[in-house]
Amino acid sequence: MVNFQNTQETLDLYKRYEKADKEEKTSVLALAKQINELIEKSVNKPPYQINLLDIFNFYEPLTSQLISEILKYKKDQDFVLCRSFIEHFLPPYGFDMSWYDSPEITAESNKIDVCIQERGKYSIIIENKLKGARFQRNQIARYIAKMRNEGYSDNRIFIIILPQMIDKQFFKHVNKSVWCLPKDWMKPNQERSCAYSDAISCKCDHDFPCEMCRDCEKDLREKFKSRTIILDSKLAEWLENDCIPFIPSKEIVLHSAIIQFMDFLNGIYNNRLNNKLIMEIEQFLRNQLFSEQTSALERWNIVENKKKEIVEVSEGINKLQKEVGKELINEWKNRLKSKWGERVKDDIDSDGFYIDICGVWCGCWKDNEEEEPYWGFWCENVSDEQKKIVRSILERTNVSNVQYPGTCWIAYGCDLHADIQCDNFYQVALEQKYIS
Repeated sequence: MVNFQNTQETLDLYKRYEKADKEEKTSVLALAKQINELIEKSVNKPPYQINLLDIFNFYEPLTSQLISEILKYKKDQDFVLCRSFIEHFLPPYGFDMSWYDSPEITAESNKIDVCIQERGKYSIIIENKLKGARFQRNQIARYIAKMRNEGYSDNRIFIIILPQMIDKQFFKHVNKSVWCLPKDWMKPNQERSCAYSDAISCKCDHDFPCEMCRDCEKDLREKFKSRTIILDSKLAEWLENDCIPFIPSKEIVLHSAIIQFMDFLNGIYNNRLNNKLIMEIEQFLRNQLFSEQTSALERWNIVENKKKEIVEVSEGINKLQKEVGKELINEWKNRLKSKWGERVKDDIDSDGFYIDICGVWCGCWKDNEEEEPYWGFWCENVSDEQKKIVRSILERTNVSNVQYPGTCWIAYGCDLHADIQCDNFYQVALEQKYIS
């Protein structure tokens, strides 16, 4: 027989818990609102945000170019900022400053984001992932192989990675094949024997049997571990503390470029608040959460509970954002379907839709890797002619912020108005008779 009294007590307990949980979440959101109001009124409020790199959503190639231009600054025929950069970051990883003389600094050359090298002496590879681009298959291994082919020994090759976020476990999220060098590494990405069906991984990443994988040089991660640097917020600190004070005041353009890039990095790593403002926020939270009678142990427990609540709220916000992203994609699809008609197809493997332009999927997607929805051109086995068609469409629509991954994704770009962008692509495709 059911004990209705116990059942009712359980329901009442659950309702009380649900109410308390909701009140806690609401209190966290209320605190966040109050902190935002405090920041707005504070004399320590950060300067007005007008960062060009944010506004124009600069992707890796452009930020790589900016990094190289900063490093190329010369004073008395010496690349003084490049020297400072190397001297500041690399000696703990085995770099001998006696090697340094007159480096060659390049961006987007030989498919390497930024490279600092002196022939026969050393090579420093800078891999730019500031905007979250994913590693391609065998990517770091291929760069190492290129440097070996140019005559550099392993102990003179250094790798610097600029990540999109601060993450002590960075390489746990990177495919092991990024550090594997197959025999056919010089072939195009999708033509290598170990290529998996997606655009970024090898068969070995999925425990898929492959004869070529058995002959790979697989231990490059371990070989280069002592000469691989994950450089996150420290780069912005170096720009602020070692570059800006050193540059003559008349170099206003360089000053401006460094300040913009430094602020861009601080934005990526959530470091735009200065120490005085952080202390102000800390005091505000102390006053809100504790009384004078609260013991240190009680304070610790209160802070721990608030941190858990913040994590739960953050997870909820992230989940909500993903769902809203799907709703946005669906809204775009319905809007474009009224113009494109039955040409619109659902991508059954992801949250997205597309039209077929000469065998290339042109459409909008939202996945877990990209924060924002994006437009893109995708084709599993793309031909040179199809690439030419896509580039022609992009040129005629004057689209900016384009990524060219060089894989199945011929081109893509994050855009909160991706439906408008795709409609422009569609109109050009009609005019050029790419769509019948």
